Amino acid sequence: MIISIAPWTRGISWWAFLALMLALSACHPTPQPADDDEETAPANPTMVVTAVPAEVMPMQEELSLLGKTVATHHVIIRAPTAGRVTGMKLVTGDWVKKGEVVAHVINREIEAAEAGLAVAQKIDPANAKSLQHSVDHYTRSAGIPVRAPDSGIVSQPPVTSGQVVGDLDPIADLIDPRSLYVEASVPLTELHELTPGMAASVYSPMRPRKAYPARMVAVLPSFDSATASSTVRLDFASSERILEAGSPVTVRIVTERDPTAISIPQSALFQDPGTERFHIFTVGPDKYAHRTEVTIGIRQGNRAQVTSGVHPGDLVITSGGYTLSDGLRVEVAQDK
Repeated sequence: MIISIAPWTRGISWWAFLALMLALSACHPTPQPADDDEETAPANPTMVVTAVPAEVMPMQEELSLLGKTVATHHVIIRAPTAGRVTGMKLVTGDWVKKGEVVAHVINREIEAAEAGLAVAQKIDPANAKSLQHSVDHYTRSAGIPVRAPDSGIVSQPPVTSGQVVGDLDPIADLIDPRSLYVEASVPLTELHELTPGMAASVYSPMRPRKAYPARMVAVLPSFDSATASSTVRLDFASSERILEAGSPVTVRIVTERDPTAISIPQSALFQDPGTERFHIFTVGPDKYAHRTEVTIGIRQGNRAQVTSGVHPGDLVITSGGYTLSDGLRVEVAQDK
């Protein structure tokens, strides 16, 4: 290497010049090569997610209420006279036809005559024979028959054989099953969702798997301030109905229905804090997550109807939670 000496250095000794060159070299260190082991973070990471297509399916939203069955037509079978009931075999749930004899009532006068005959036989056995003939002729029948004035089902436990009743005392309570309807309690905050004509299903705890079709017919003009509720009436919509009056029931009224709803899993929904707005993330053809504002309609089970923002077949992300972001590169996991 040839080193030229500037004119201004001619008056400096060789050793002083060498020291000056070393000092200048220290002020300008030679750049070091990059470490080959150092890893560079990727500029845009990829997240593996699960996603399903939006589907078209029938959906409906239901309002669940508690209520009871009510009968408008009761038939009371009454004792034709005071006396003792005999031959009563009815139990709750039995069907009784109009004019059917359900029991007999032995008049108190007959029992009094039989008691008098027993006393006469002890006091004057000779003359008691003629008295016995008269009593036997009077008491030859089983008693006064008790007939049903109309057809119906026994709803209340009837009196039992041997029980003493007064004149016109109830013997049995029948109901006409065709007169049964349902009264259900509705919170005032949900009353606006109901209109007459809505389809419903009625469930009884005695047959919990059986759904009885019904239809809402009216909102009753009564309010309960203690429970902040009102009452609606529902009629059974077929011959199948609950046959017990006063039975507790559960009512499910269909408040909204769409046979061609665009449906997505509710796990894909995100609600904006403090608002009623929702958004989802979809996977585009570019393999990026796209934040999409949506409008929600019917909710049924674990699915929700989307009325705007999504089209059938759009791939909706169902995993990732709040780590998802708009523009994030994603890879859809394949089912194995």
